Order: sequence, then C-alpha cells, then structure tokens
Amino acid sequence: MRQAHIRLLAAGGALAVALGVTTAFVIGRDAGPAQPAAVASPTTTSAGDTVAKDRNDTTPTTQPKPNPPVDRESRAAKAAAVAFMRDLGMRDPVAATYRKTGAATAEVGVHPRSGEGLQIDRVTTLVQLHRYTNGWLATGAKAVNTIEVDQPLPFSRIASPVTVSGQSVTYEGTVHVTVTQDRRGADRVLGRSFVNGGGTELSPFSGSIRFASPTPGIDAGWVVFSGDTGADTGIIEATAVRIRFVNSDHKPQILGVATSPAAADQTVRLTGTGTFTVQVRAFGADEVRVLLVPTGTSTRPHARLLGVDRSSEDGERWSVSWRYPDESFRGHLLIQVNGRGGTAEHGGIDLQHD
Repeated sequence: MRQAHIRLLAAGGALAVALGVTTAFVIGRDAGPAQPAAVASPTTTSAGDTVAKDRNDTTPTTQPKPNPPVDRESRAAKAAAVAFMRDLGMRDPVAATYRKTGAATAEVGVHPRSGEGLQIDRVTTLVQLHRYTNGWLATGAKAVNTIEVDQPLPFSRIASPVTVSGQSVTYEGTVHVTVTQDRRGADRVLGRSFVNGGGTELSPFSGSIRFASPTPGIDAGWVVFSGDTGADTGIIEATAVRIRFVNSDHKPQILGVATSPAAADQTVRLTGTGTFTVQVRAFGADEVRVLLVPTGTSTRPHARLLGVDRSSEDGERWSVSWRYPDESFRGHLLIQVNGRGGTAEHGGIDLQHD
C-alpha cells in the first residue's frame, strides 16, 4: 500500500505464513501513484526425506504435484488484499473471492471474519490490485453496493479542503472519511471527518474534508470512505481512492480536445471495431487519463478507463488511443488532466456505439 517507502507489514506476513506464502511490501516511487508495493511469492516445500522402499515393492512412488500458477497467483493476490484491508481498519479480514480482470490485474472480495457478535457471510469490499515485477499492489477498493464515490476521481491531485461526493447507504447514514499519506509503517492520518448519506437506501452525500499538509516529499496517499455497525468491530466495508497531493501553485489547464473519429454536434458515433483516439492540449500536466462514463445518473463511479498518457510529445500535446469492441454502449468522455498543481477535467463529448 505504501508508494514512497519500503515497508514490511507484520500483519500481511503473518497471514502469508498461514497461507503458505512469503509476503514483503516494497514501495517505489514513479511517475504514477500506483507502483509496485507488494511482493507475495509462494514458498516451496519439499519432503526432504527419502523413505526406503522394499525392493519387491512395485507400488509407484507418488510425488506431490506443485500448485498451478493460477493457484499461487490468487493466493498472493488474496494475501495482498487482506493486508491492505487490515491496514484500513478491517478486523481479521477474510479473502473470499478472486477474479482475474486483466493480464496483470485482479479483484479480490474481502469481508470481516464472523464472530463476537459480527455475522457476515458476504463480500463487503472488492479490492483492485495490479501485479508488478515484485508482486501485487492494491490500487483501490470499492464497498459493495454501499459506498459509491464520485469525487475525488482515482489518481487525481487534491488540496485541503478536498471536496467529496457520491452515494451511500450505511449504518445511521454515516460515512467516515479519512485522508492519509503514505509513509513507512502505518499511514499517517492527515484529516478525518464524516458525511451523511442514506441509512436505508442509497442517497447522495457531499462535503469538504480538511486535512493537514503532507510531509514534504511525500506525493501520494488515500481518501478512504468507510461504514461500520455502530459497535466496536472495526470497519465493515470501505471505498478507497488513490490520490496524489498538490505540490505546485500552477494548476493544469485543458487548452483543447480533439477526437478521431471526429465529433459531430459534440457526439462521436462508432460502428464495428476500430481505434478511437483522444488528443488533448494541456498546460501544467504530467498525466492525461480518458474515461468513459455510462449514460445515466450517478454513473461516475462506474467509469471505464480507456487509457492513460504519461509521456507527451512536448509537454503540451497528449494522446490516448482505445481499441473499441463491436458492442453497444453509450456514455460521455471524462478527460482528467493531472499535474503537480492539481487536476482539471473536461466532460462535454458523448460517445455512442450502436
């Protein structure tokens, strides 16, 4: 979970031993806020002893088969997800499901272990992970059907006070919001408050959360939205948004947006399969992200990332291309430009495929 330092999580290690894996959490800084942070590799076991056999015994010797790679991969991902949720404040988290979502990405379903008055037999949080050379890294988390966050967007730059909004249904309608910064050991809490959403059904929430200045040189952190039961049982579910902190006075600006195929009346219509390209001119940016937000109300939390450009041609011109499938979809483009001075957004182009 730590992006800027090296960290060995005792809790993750203890779990890894129980699952038969060795876990170490190594943090490295890079251009993006989500970089290799967790190593979870399986230990190898060997019988070590040779049992003498009678010469007349023709029974074939059975050698234990190694676990298939997907087995080792899922155990390592689950170990990283459990350690991440324990760090957020979930007591005795259990990894219940594993789903591969890409060549190097996965999603693990987690819930608190039942007991001591807490009876939960369903996944409450889905942890998104990315596998780097050194192992699995949590890049975000989503509370299942309880906390949907519109703002801030993942990987955006924030300053105090940070505006938060979304929809929720939690105990007594209370959503706890915590802003943290990465550091060696437990994350440093910069600010903590709450907002009110729905108590019995999904309802909007919004607010501003003030937080202290991060340690100089620390670039990344989290905004964590969590619910509880009202008892002292730790968090039940959480939506965690990866962010970076503003560390410049120059907020980025979007100077122009063009698409190929070109938009007609602010709408791009696609057919079949092909490549869709978004070209952005921006000032003060170090990253451009293009997302597709489905048509409808409160759909921003379900935005689909189409691509990211972190290496512009000249610091001003950026380009993201997406190979689109032959399937029906409707939505609008959300262009997010991140720079050391903050985040700028553009959202005026509709995208349709019939």
